[in-house]
Amino acid sequence: MRHFDSLPRRDWDGIAIAKIKGNKILTPMLLQKTLHMSQPLAECKARLASIQSYRRQFLMVTRATVTSSKTVDFSFRGPLGFEAHTVLLSVESDSPDQYTFESVGGNINLMGIVDFAEIRPNCTEVTLAVHYEIRNKLFAWLDRRLRFVDTFVTAELRSIRAHFEGIAASYLERAPILPMFQTAAA
Repeated sequence: MRHFDSLPRRDWDGIAIAKIKGNKILTPMLLQKTLHMSQPLAECKARLASIQSYRRQFLMVTRATVTSSKTVDFSFRGPLGFEAHTVLLSVESDSPDQYTFESVGGNINLMGIVDFAEIRPNCTEVTLAVHYEIRNKLFAWLDRRLRFVDTFVTAELRSIRAHFEGIAASYLERAPILPMFQTAAA
């Protein structure tokens, strides 16, 4: 708590979203995405848990390999030469309708929850909440400005949903990773 001694005194309730380190504030990012799958809850959980069955559907993922120790060696390519890599570990959850995970090593720290809720008999709501921090200061700054990790997660979830739902996803209709650099339509 001595890091907070120099700050004005107030009640500290809630969740900390920034760490104070010296005179710099590091701001980890938080994403939450929700999608609906036209499948019963149990089938949806089983299909999403089997990453081997759909890993070729990923757009920007360069590696998603499940190891013998049930970890996932995960890498993806972003804009401007950014390549994230980490190892994801499953963490025990109190709820049977949640998967929790965290990362070990690599150049991006991740922790997250995938929550499943059955809305109707053949409709499952899947909510992904990811807390991440890019270790490289330049790419962390770029992500806060350009939100390329958010764009990456959205594109990958659309691709997975299209695969499971049998929706044709055109390569040309995919969201650009840096929309500000796209030419404007006349």
